[in-house]
Amino acid sequence: MRKSTITMLTTLLAAAVFSTAAVAKDEVRVAAQFGLGYAPLFAMAKKPEFLHKYAPDAEIKFVQLTGGAAVREALLSDSVDIGGLAMLPVIQAWAKGADLKVALGLSDMPIQLITWRPDLKSVKDLTPDDKVNVISIGSPQTLVMKMAAMKYFGSPTALDNRFVTMAHPDAVAAVISKRGIVAEFATPPYIRMLLKHPEMHVILSNKDFAEADFMLICAAAGKRFVEGKPKLYAATISALKDVIEWMNTKPEEAAAFFAANQPGHLSEADWLAEMKQPGVHFSPAPRGLANLSAFMAKIGVTKKAGTYEELTWPNLHGAGGN
Repeated sequence: MRKSTITMLTTLLAAAVFSTAAVAKDEVRVAAQFGLGYAPLFAMAKKPEFLHKYAPDAEIKFVQLTGGAAVREALLSDSVDIGGLAMLPVIQAWAKGADLKVALGLSDMPIQLITWRPDLKSVKDLTPDDKVNVISIGSPQTLVMKMAAMKYFGSPTALDNRFVTMAHPDAVAAVISKRGIVAEFATPPYIRMLLKHPEMHVILSNKDFAEADFMLICAAAGKRFVEGKPKLYAATISALKDVIEWMNTKPEEAAAFFAANQPGHLSEADWLAEMKQPGVHFSPAPRGLANLSAFMAKIGVTKKAGTYEELTWPNLHGAGGN
């Protein structure tokens, strides 16, 4: 009787295990930051039909983080599978030997240093006590500040002590209330939000330097996702490409989706205006990656420069990036 009971329990346990395995689903863990540049990742996470076209049983977990450094660390620690960030943190991680590379391009867009202070006409006017938000150390904003420091002060580190790191929403609120920081290095939609206030004006832009001609936002992934789950990785890349095409070909539909689903108070008309403003472009092909890596090595941000092929996963080789 006892032997029969043990056999029955063992059989039931095995059946439960196999049943769980049978219904277990693939899972893609996605991380993005705040702002329009990360919209393709947000859309894929919140409109799972894009991914289900290629991986019908896959589930998506989504988290929003502040700053490229946080996304990079989440990728390196295998807390997420694919993340949206600037190309700089990816290049830095690769140069240190990490198995982290660009998986897909996402977006080009302007970044502008905006202040309310009438005495600030350029970064040359910043005093040692003036603090500006660069989102995170290693962000594109950081690099553009270093370009300005080289031009005006002869050293890429001359303005480093002015940097603070805050999430875009917090920094926008601080600049509007004129507390804590004197300027926010903003991206869409935060540029238009700030410039709606008459006293706000731009004192620096990524369009001020030829060296800053690179794609702002990309999606990155680690080797464990790319080679450990190749089918799911390929499905994720295909889904993101479809999202980008949807945003480019059906911007009104995309704007309506973001207005209904993104946190904040932007209307459908606001989102559409953001997507169509000059300098905003969504593309799966990363641009300026190799030149950016060479510039970073030149000023000592990294110890070595990488080629386009070294800095990207094979799905991007021959795909029109540079």
